[in-house]
Amino acid sequence: MPTTIAVKRLDTIADWMTPIEPTDLPLSLKGIFFMDGNPLPDDCLTFYNLAWDTATRTLFIPVTAPLQWTFHNSVSGWLLLQGARLSRFTYKIQFRDDALEWAQITPYTFGIRVPRWIVDPTLFREPGTNGDLWYRKNVWFGGLPRVGEYILRRVVDVEGCYTPAHKDMLERINPECLVVQR
Repeated sequence: MPTTIAVKRLDTIADWMTPIEPTDLPLSLKGIFFMDGNPLPDDCLTFYNLAWDTATRTLFIPVTAPLQWTFHNSVSGWLLLQGARLSRFTYKIQFRDDALEWAQITPYTFGIRVPRWIVDPTLFREPGTNGDLWYRKNVWFGGLPRVGEYILRRVVDVEGCYTPAHKDMLERINPECLVVQR
């Protein structure tokens, strides 16, 4: 199915970044998340419409799947989107326990796994939360931590309602974004 790049508004993200296909996605991963502090020109993502493997607690997230990821409405955002599209950039996210508190993230580019000695990204859920707050950590080249780290904040909840983090997000970023759509 052909895809196009569209300009969308983040103030109405709950209306267009929605689940299309039912999956067994755990509640803590449902909704839409803002990449607060992300140094790259992309802002939001959803885990909706991804095949959740219950046995291995794993999902794959293709960055340029339709309505999966948002990019800045800028030249740098457009370039990142095109680079991700060209390289078929995908993340494998595998949780180590049934509580879904910690995950190993494995990036893939051109279908090839990026070695952990280059980047070792992880995802940690804020203790005692239902998934509204996650910490995205990186270790580069075996020892350079903190570069490219950010916090995932749920801006649209499981019911499709905006959270207080949505208003905060809109006050800090451009309300328009680029997104791949069908």
